[in-house]
Amino acid sequence: MQWFLEHLDQFTKLAVVFGIPVGLTQFWLKVRQERRDRDYGTYNALDEKYIEFQQLCLAHPYLDVFDVPDQNPIALTPEQEKQELVAFTLLFSIIERAFLMYADRSARARAKQWTGWETYLLSYCRRSNFRKAWQISGFTFDADFQARMADYWLKGNRCAG
Repeated sequence: MQWFLEHLDQFTKLAVVFGIPVGLTQFWLKVRQERRDRDYGTYNALDEKYIEFQQLCLAHPYLDVFDVPDQNPIALTPEQEKQELVAFTLLFSIIERAFLMYADRSARARAKQWTGWETYLLSYCRRSNFRKAWQISGFTFDADFQARMADYWLKGNRCAG
């Protein structure tokens, strides 16, 4: 027992020397895992909404709202035009959610995910029915998202392309 008490100070110092790095490593790993979980949660929530939108496209094939535009879209009735506007407004909402959710994520997650959403958005921006729907309902969305959309129209006129 005497020997233990004499060396207690050394044991304490060793515990601190080894304990701090181990504790910091565990903390860093936990923060990293939480970030991954949050990034996956963001991805999963958006994926579910996107699948719902795809199901809407499948249920209403006469609307020209699917990813691949119709080569010869049909003339829509006023009711169908309203359905198309609602469908695009749902799509705007999904893209707005992606924009807002990835705005505060890690640079890596933003680069991996928002870039794909942006490419997807720009493919729609070339479509006149999409641009018309944005002009009608775009004012209802987040101000930062509206500014981003305005950038697409102003910078190089990519959305009007």
